[in-house]
Amino acid sequence: MRKLKIIEHISLDGVIQTSSSPDDDFRYGDWTAPYRSPAALQAVTEMYGETCDLLLGRRTYDLLAAFWPEAPKSPLGDRLNAATKYVVTHRPESLEWGPFEAIGSDLAESVRRIKARNGPDLVLAGSASLISVLLEHGLADEVVLLVNPVVVGKGKRFFSDGTLPRAFALGSTKALPSGILVNVYKLIPTLAEEALSHAKLEREIEIAREVQERLFPQTLPKVAGVEIAAHCRPAQVIGGDYYDLISIRDGSLAEAELAPGENIPSASGTTVHSCNRLGIAIGDISGKGISAALLMASLHASLRGQTLSGGGDLGTKMANVNRLLYDASGSNRYATFFYAELDCDRRTLHYVNGGHNPPAVLRKENDAWRVLRLEGGGPVVGLLTGAALHAADASAAPRRYFAGLY
Repeated sequence: MRKLKIIEHISLDGVIQTSSSPDDDFRYGDWTAPYRSPAALQAVTEMYGETCDLLLGRRTYDLLAAFWPEAPKSPLGDRLNAATKYVVTHRPESLEWGPFEAIGSDLAESVRRIKARNGPDLVLAGSASLISVLLEHGLADEVVLLVNPVVVGKGKRFFSDGTLPRAFALGSTKALPSGILVNVYKLIPTLAEEALSHAKLEREIEIAREVQERLFPQTLPKVAGVEIAAHCRPAQVIGGDYYDLISIRDGSLAEAELAPGENIPSASGTTVHSCNRLGIAIGDISGKGISAALLMASLHASLRGQTLSGGGDLGTKMANVNRLLYDASGSNRYATFFYAELDCDRRTLHYVNGGHNPPAVLRKENDAWRVLRLEGGGPVVGLLTGAALHAADASAAPRRYFAGLY
């Protein structure tokens, strides 16, 4: 991975070197002029290395672009003119000092990608706002401060509190004949490794989120006369919220090897749906984050295995799910869980509620809506190894009803 080095001139009281405009004599137009010397130029040239790329804010880019392309030939000038300039700007069409690449407002993520590419190390100079973002995200590997023997008293400071972050330790210091003190601070290795580990963990969590999203139904089953909608929004990147919709086919329909939700023609020429029963599941794992997501995946696998294998009533199936989840989790982990099966033709609903918030069935009777709560069934799943879970039904419902699961 490429390293990123910050190089800055500062005063004794921490003010950053600035030039007021591109029209200034860039080399000698500011308060550092009395302390410039051939020795200082040589030291700075060495800091940039044999080759480098530049990370620049837009104003710094304009200042450098107004001077270095026309400056007398020198080793430092050759390196800067040849370097790729990564410029934070919303006006990329006006960049002429190249080669260049404009980067957007997401500085931290852009710098991570640039550092991951092959190429020379990056050098940043001249932008306090960029520096603060890079240090905050642990992206700088080295900070070189050329401390000039003068107190300026006003101007933008390198750090608001006048000190470097604790993540950096003084690696070396050298005094130049002109009085400039060159201090090189390096990112402490343990903290650098921690930052790298943190970035790796973030990527692993992102992968886990993608995997978890694949556990939710990617397409909703199509059942004649039934409208289905579902959505899950975890409190964190990943979590233990769970729902599932399972198209269950029995006997000859299963032998037809049709995809879930597919229609098949009947002998009479009418269209018959391949789903005999629709499994409806919703659950909530105790806790949040990675541990809850792992238990959610175990619940998903256990339910699918019991449901698609066929046989047994809902109470028996959910008792098996309870035992499998109990074996796969710690003594303090469990899930509230509701599972129902809708007969696609008869419109009867059988269910088991394992300690979950009771879903609601809205049934229209005599032109008035009646609310039924699907309660009972047993305790939460995964907590008690021999818990009994009993099936109930809402089979008396007419063909037109609405089930709300939450």
